[in-house]
Amino acid sequence: MVAFALNLNTNVLAALLPFVSESLGFVDGDGPALIAAAAFGSAFGALLFGFVARSVGRRRTLLVSSGVFVVASLLHAVPGPFGWLLALRAGSGFSVGLAYAAASALSAEIVPYQRRGAAMGRFNAGMFLAIPIGMPLSVLLARCGWWPGIFVVQALVAALGWWWTWRAVPDGERDAGAMALGRVLTNRGALGGLLATGLHVGSFFTTVQLTTTWLEQSKLLPKSEQMPLWIGFGLVSVVGTAWLGRLSDGIGKRNFTMLTSALLAAGFLGLARPVPIGVLIAGGAALAAVAAARTGPLQALLSGQVAPADLGVLMGLRGFVMQAGVGAFALTVGSSEERGGFAGVLLFAAAWQAASFLAIRLLVREGT
Repeated sequence: MVAFALNLNTNVLAALLPFVSESLGFVDGDGPALIAAAAFGSAFGALLFGFVARSVGRRRTLLVSSGVFVVASLLHAVPGPFGWLLALRAGSGFSVGLAYAAASALSAEIVPYQRRGAAMGRFNAGMFLAIPIGMPLSVLLARCGWWPGIFVVQALVAALGWWWTWRAVPDGERDAGAMALGRVLTNRGALGGLLATGLHVGSFFTTVQLTTTWLEQSKLLPKSEQMPLWIGFGLVSVVGTAWLGRLSDGIGKRNFTMLTSALLAAGFLGLARPVPIGVLIAGGAALAAVAAARTGPLQALLSGQVAPADLGVLMGLRGFVMQAGVGAFALTVGSSEERGGFAGVLLFAAAWQAASFLAIRLLVREGT
């Protein structure tokens, strides 16, 4: 429940920007500033999680950050100038970073490593479910004249997640703080897993965001007709992470993540060539399923590289690296897009997925 609400906050603004811009009279640069504020806030919150959890514990950190997230979400319904909304996006992003790292660490600690691929798959299913539900709902509420309504919805979902956490989640182990940071940063497997995570998340999620503009500009599918496509891809992602992730517990999470890395690299290479729209949609659905299925087992594999006391710092670094990967791919892919069009983006994404494969193959062992 918490993962659903947090990812809703992360992804919903892109769909809302046309409505928010018109309502608040944005000037050039205001929209990207709002997206960046949430991203940087989330990265900073994730980076601090290990130190916060050392003082108050993982469960309490999750409860407090989720509570702050509920309040920040509700405050989106309070009118104010652009600076007010910018502060809310940064504040909600910061609480997202803390809460996501806390939920990740607690999920990894509660479930034994042998079953953690399936558990992390279900955890990530909540994140992916936010896209097919949250995006159309946000557009519907905006068209009804109340764009802040989706933030009220996410506040209610997060409040339910807070209550469920309070009732069901144990306290968890206290983090080791600065000592854990040193151990993680000198752990070859942990560094390899973090590198693989940044390469995977950065290339896949940024390419997905760029696809919407490319479909419009290439006249393959206008933006006004894209919503059913993204709902379908979102549902495929949920199925992929909830059901395929459990295969990693049988064949080994390291083997599974390397196999899916190779499949993703091959898929991006295949779609870089001109193909009919039907093949493009089928290939995109397959990529969505495989990428979603890979996310949970890679998270589980990473968690198996360190002792339970170091999970907080590790998951905080993971949240930071995910945001850094998205930003790095977005900044560096521009030249590829200029030289080769969207095909250049896909080739660049294939290279990042291949590099993710190598990071796991050369640096990461199977966890325990």
